[in-house]
Amino acid sequence: MNSFQIISLWSLLLNALMALAVPTGNDQLVLQSESKKPRPLVIWHGLGDTALSSGITSFIENIKQVHPGIFVHSVQIPLNGTLDDERRAGFWGNAEEQGWAGCEQIASIPELEGGFDGMGFSQGGLFMRFYAQYCNNPPIRNLITFGSPHLGIAALIPCPTPPTLSCLLAARVARSGIYTEYAQSHIVQAAYFRDTERLDEFWNVNSFIRDLNGEKGLGEDNGINDIDEKEKQGKKKGKNGSGKGVGHLDNFVAVMFDQDRTVSPAQSSQFATYSPTNKTELVLMEDQPMYKDDWIGLKALNEDKEGLILEHCSGEHMDLGGKGGCGDKIVQQWVGWRN
Repeated sequence: MNSFQIISLWSLLLNALMALAVPTGNDQLVLQSESKKPRPLVIWHGLGDTALSSGITSFIENIKQVHPGIFVHSVQIPLNGTLDDERRAGFWGNAEEQGWAGCEQIASIPELEGGFDGMGFSQGGLFMRFYAQYCNNPPIRNLITFGSPHLGIAALIPCPTPPTLSCLLAARVARSGIYTEYAQSHIVQAAYFRDTERLDEFWNVNSFIRDLNGEKGLGEDNGINDIDEKEKQGKKKGKNGSGKGVGHLDNFVAVMFDQDRTVSPAQSSQFATYSPTNKTELVLMEDQPMYKDDWIGLKALNEDKEGLILEHCSGEHMDLGGKGGCGDKIVQQWVGWRN
């Protein structure tokens, strides 16, 4: 074999190897998909918990095992506060101010700029929805809430065992006058207490859960006496108080705990509540005026986009079922998508 033949043979082999090395169209799509990190996740913890408690930290580590490379931020209110500050904020404070503080915190994180999924545990799900409806920059794609009282609670959430002093004091103040301006602006639970036998008081004094569900305007004075404050809130929240609503979400996964005895009624986690005339009867989401008239975009999300998913966990409040349980299944199905 002469030198010309050897060179030609090597040229053919080199071209063949290069052809094998260049990915096809399908291969390129796979490589591009694998090169993208999972979509970030923001978690908002529940009542009495902290942003990086052992339970939340363990849950985050599990998410990172399921979705390697995912960025997870756990909202801390107040930012850089002590553990006692965080626990206290779950009971004491102005719910709307905490919601706006969470908006600022999330907007300041560079890793979230392209959008993220939001997950809220119990009370934290209301704050995550507050972000979606009033801020949403950067945008939430999938919103997941576990046992969150979306249509409010008709009984105060019981204190943990053993009870903390903050919880006992907050419960005492709330029970003594749940629909006073002081309780509504200083006790977080009071901000989503919706007694169906006292709806006129609720509509007149409340502004947190009422507005999230587009019920602003049903009362006589909308709960705010200061004219300047009314104008300020009107600009932020819009005419019926619901802001952007939830219709812009890709998916809204509302999880109910079937044995929930903490949230009353448990079905509030899926927008149901007691009948105003009989607390032994439930009015389901589809029969609520806020759904039928689509005050917050929930009906459009459900019927037009098929983006409202009503899931169930079989246990008690915040029982995620351990390894392989319902919490893991939700994480696997609805978290970590690649854009």
